Amino acid sequence: MLALTGTGCQNNQLTSPSMEDELPLKNAAKAATDVSVNPFVDTSAYINSGFNFLNPAQVNKNRQAIGGNAYTEVYGFNIPEENRVRGIRWNTDDETTSIWRPQGIAGFTKDGIRYLLVSWYAKDDAEYKGSRITLIDISPGSGNYLTYRHILLVQPDIPANVSTYTQYGSYAPLKVHAGGIAYFKGKIYLSSTNLGVRIFDLNKLIEVSTGDTTNDKCGKDANGNLYAFNYRYILPQTGYQKINNASPFSTIQVNDEGTQLWTGQYYAGSADASIIPKVFGFSVDPGGMLQNSGIVSVTPKNSLFADNHAHGIQGVFRKGNRTWLSCTGSPSNSYGSNARLARYTDGADDTVRYRWPYGAESLYLESQYNYLWSLTEYEPNAGAQNGSQVNRCIFAVDFSKYE
Repeated sequence: MLALTGTGCQNNQLTSPSMEDELPLKNAAKAATDVSVNPFVDTSAYINSGFNFLNPAQVNKNRQAIGGNAYTEVYGFNIPEENRVRGIRWNTDDETTSIWRPQGIAGFTKDGIRYLLVSWYAKDDAEYKGSRITLIDISPGSGNYLTYRHILLVQPDIPANVSTYTQYGSYAPLKVHAGGIAYFKGKIYLSSTNLGVRIFDLNKLIEVSTGDTTNDKCGKDANGNLYAFNYRYILPQTGYQKINNASPFSTIQVNDEGTQLWTGQYYAGSADASIIPKVFGFSVDPGGMLQNSGIVSVTPKNSLFADNHAHGIQGVFRKGNRTWLSCTGSPSNSYGSNARLARYTDGADDTVRYRWPYGAESLYLESQYNYLWSLTEYEPNAGAQNGSQVNRCIFAVDFSKYE
């Protein structure tokens, strides 16, 4: 149910703008001279032969999500009704599973169909399966409206001494936290906590011949049969770029201008209180490669924390000289949630904060509609507050209310 308990302001905006709106554009992000980007490493040789590729339109979406207002029923959904524009609930299995947890969100439009992409990481008894993405059709006029399919992410490094499943050759699960995902010109960028960015070509989806029938095998066997546990499709990593001196990479998103990829550092406001979190911007060339020049950083302020810095960054979005931050673990509570959407202008003394749902994760702006999308992560009995209630959903707000 929608939780309406807790302390804090009862308005959407939780703090005054301070000096934010008076700052000139010259107070821009600072050059990050100690941060560097290594050249792209092409890892696609393992799929150069023996595979047939598909694009998103060719994926059979086998699950049905729930639309309408049902998303407001999850725990800690505290966004004012007038700001809500879209909401999606997973089917019952995905809403309550404890072995997969959603993290990142992005989207794109192809052949007139609007899609969302959500990244997940496997945990507990399924940890060996690594990470996956979900492709969701969100076009109301589509015949596949709110249908979706989970797709296993894979990479070429074959692990040794596997005991939890049978591992064949060619490809293996990608075991990363998958904390953030971005889409740019047909490519997917996945934040990889300590490495930087892993890159995938969304037009190189592969259908697995044994899909939906086998749960304990992965890879390509000697007879050419493809396995991916119980997944019908895989998306292979085609390369990566290592980023130096900017980890951990907790989230990633393309800026509104389509010229940069922005990453954020997650540090808690308790155990990591002495560490100052930053967000970093990396120029992207027309081919989608991160450039080792023009790298900038922002150190957001947030007076909710004793050291006046923005801890708990789960998602970032950048437009002009402003950064929007999805932050969790705030010391205060508002309508059943200790999360905040924080808007920070370069050089300001503080953020402007808004109510944001419990367990909130990444951010994505669907600019054509001015929808700011996000998602929440917790299954029942997973968060510190939600108890037996479901917290997991996808939602969008009217971005103009937060500018």
